[in-house]
Amino acid sequence: MNTHVIEAGFPVNSDAEFEAVSDIAAATDTTVCGLARVVEGDIEAAIDSGVEMVHVFVSTSDVQLEDSMHATREEAKGRAVDAVETVKDAGVECMFSPMDATRTDPDYLIDIVEAVSDAGTDWINIPDTCGVGMPTSFGETVAAVVEATDARVDVHTHDDFGMAAANAVTGFENGAEQAQVSVNGIGERAGNAAYEEVVMAVESVYGVDTGIDTTQITKLARIVEEASDIPVPANKPVTGRNAFAHESGIHAAGVIENSDTFETGVMTPEMVGAEREFVLGKHTGTHSVRKHLVEAGFDPTDGEVRSITKRVKEYGAGKRRVTAGDVERFAEEADVAREEEVRV
Repeated sequence: MNTHVIEAGFPVNSDAEFEAVSDIAAATDTTVCGLARVVEGDIEAAIDSGVEMVHVFVSTSDVQLEDSMHATREEAKGRAVDAVETVKDAGVECMFSPMDATRTDPDYLIDIVEAVSDAGTDWINIPDTCGVGMPTSFGETVAAVVEATDARVDVHTHDDFGMAAANAVTGFENGAEQAQVSVNGIGERAGNAAYEEVVMAVESVYGVDTGIDTTQITKLARIVEEASDIPVPANKPVTGRNAFAHESGIHAAGVIENSDTFETGVMTPEMVGAEREFVLGKHTGTHSVRKHLVEAGFDPTDGEVRSITKRVKEYGAGKRRVTAGDVERFAEEADVAREEEVRV
C-alpha cells in the first residue's frame, strides 16, 4: 500500500519479537523501524535486527521520571543524548521520543529536544502518551518543537478522549511531517490514531497525495480485525460496516439521487475499497424499499411500495434486523408482480 514506515516491534523484548522484526525488515523495501529504550542492550538489539531506523525513547514528565524511570531530568537528558549518538554512530536513522511529552514541563521538553537535536537525531517524535492532549494545546506543543529543532517532527497520539486522529492531523497543521498510526486504531488502553482515519482525512479533506493505495484500506482493516481478534465497531469511521450505510428515508432518498447529499462529498466507498449499502429498518423510506424491490426483480406499484415500506418499519421497530430476503418475502406475500411477469 506504500505505507512509509513500519514500526515492527521492540527487538529486545524477546527472541520471538527479535525474529519477527528481523523477518519483517528482510521482507520489505519499506523503511522498518525498531523500538528501544535509552538502554545500550535495547539499542544493540534493534540495530542487530536489521532495521533501517531505531526509535529511542525516554520518560520526560516528572511523574514518569520519579515513579517509573526513577531518574532526574538531567539523567534522562544525558541518557537520551548518549542513545542518539549510539544510533547515529551505527549509521542508522534515528528517531527520539520524549515520552509523555504532553504532560512534560514545556521548558524541559524544549531543553531535551535541543540536546538530542545537537546530538544528531533525524526525527523528533512528540508522543501524547496518556491521551490527554487536545487539538489546540497539542498543536501548540508541536509548533514549539518544530521551532526548536532542525530534525523532522513526527507525532504519536492516543485515543483516551477520542482525539487521536484529530491530534495527528493537528500535528500536520503545525509542522509535523509524519504521524504514527495503527490499523483499526488498536493500541494501549483506548488505542492509537487509526491509520485509515488519518490517511483519509489528509487525502480527502486536505487534498494531500500521501502516495498510499487507499483502495486496500477496507481489506487491510478486515485482515487486522481477524488476526487481532479485536472487532471493528460497525459505526467506526471509514472501515466500520455502517460507514457507508444508509437507513433513514431522507438520507437514502438523497443518496440514491446524489451521494454527496448525505455523505462527505470528498470520500467515497470506492476510494477505500468498500461498498455503499442501503439498510432496512424502522427508519427506512419508500425510495430505499423500491430500490431493494427492483434489484430483487420486482416491478411494484407506488401503492405496493408504500404497503411494503409500512411492513418493513413495523418489522424493524421490533428490534429485528430486516434483510433483503425479508423484503422479498413481504413482496411475494403481497403478490407484487415480477418484471418477467409484467413483460409476459
